[in-house]
Amino acid sequence: MSDIRGTDRKPIDFVVQTEDPVYEVDTAMGKVTIAPYQPGDEAAILECWNLVFHWDHRGLEQWNWAFRDNPNGIHAWLGKLDDGRVVSQFCGLPVRAKVGDETFTFAQIVDSMVHPECRSGLKKRGVFGRTLLAFAYALGGRDQELVQFGLPNPPAYRLGVQTLYYVPLMKSYVHAKRVEPEEGLPELPPSIRALREVYSAHRVETFDAEHEALFARVRARHDVICERDAVYLDWRYRANPNWKYESYAVRTPDGHLVGLAVTRRDWLGQPQLAIAEWLVDDASPGAAPALLKLCEHVARRDGQEKVIAYFNPVADEARVFEDADYDLEATQFRLVAHSYDPATVTEGHLNRHWYYTLGDFDVV
Repeated sequence: MSDIRGTDRKPIDFVVQTEDPVYEVDTAMGKVTIAPYQPGDEAAILECWNLVFHWDHRGLEQWNWAFRDNPNGIHAWLGKLDDGRVVSQFCGLPVRAKVGDETFTFAQIVDSMVHPECRSGLKKRGVFGRTLLAFAYALGGRDQELVQFGLPNPPAYRLGVQTLYYVPLMKSYVHAKRVEPEEGLPELPPSIRALREVYSAHRVETFDAEHEALFARVRARHDVICERDAVYLDWRYRANPNWKYESYAVRTPDGHLVGLAVTRRDWLGQPQLAIAEWLVDDASPGAAPALLKLCEHVARRDGQEKVIAYFNPVADEARVFEDADYDLEATQFRLVAHSYDPATVTEGHLNRHWYYTLGDFDVV
């Protein structure tokens, strides 16, 4: 476990602290100031990003969506030279989360980087490690970021275990089922029958109070779940410039909304439909299988050969997919988390009680 948990946190004694919360450290490129993001840093951040990740060019529109427009704010610390160039970054995408009867902030750790000329061995406290710890000391805690989490691929996971205080949770398996593409299918089925109930299918163009009410019913039965109000859903899916998502709903004959799914085609470059979001009212017995039939219809209609979903395997929602002949397939990802206040929630509790979907992570 890390040495920065709750009251066990120690002062940052390996950098020169100036005016809190700003730190200075000498590097091969010159003096680096480590401090929170300030408006106007975007161009320098992107310059460093496109140097480090030259195969994944990023523009201002993507940065603005992920950080500036995030309804929960910007959580980012940077290392900058005196001329304003960014040489390191450690940041997270904050989200509000229910834990028991309270609401806290979780943060998905993303986009960490260091300039190639500022890299040092993992056993040394280089500028990256110091940026990480400055971020952690400033934001890690019950009243800041209670939990930091991620779904890293193998290289990021290996690095994270050594530097980011990752605590491994579940190995990540997806529920997967092959389907046969079928040309000429209607956009939506005229009706869906499931467990002796009949539902209507709808495309969702915008999120509103009705979707918030559905989420409230789902939220009530889960001990740990990230918030999904209309503002968040709109930002996460409709405003996202990186990918195109399509949202679908099922309703009872009287028009009552009982299921919502957000999907993305061609996940990981393969002809597979990923279910990014899954909210179902369990008071309607056939809602979940009806929504799953709708997703499979969309996959066949759009030439996808597989349907993919990701849940905590102990969640009740996972049973629906098992009952519909979905198999578990291993992925390259590993779920990790770090709690800064074990008295409030432990990683073990997250492992057993956290409801998540693919949409909680930046892999979809």
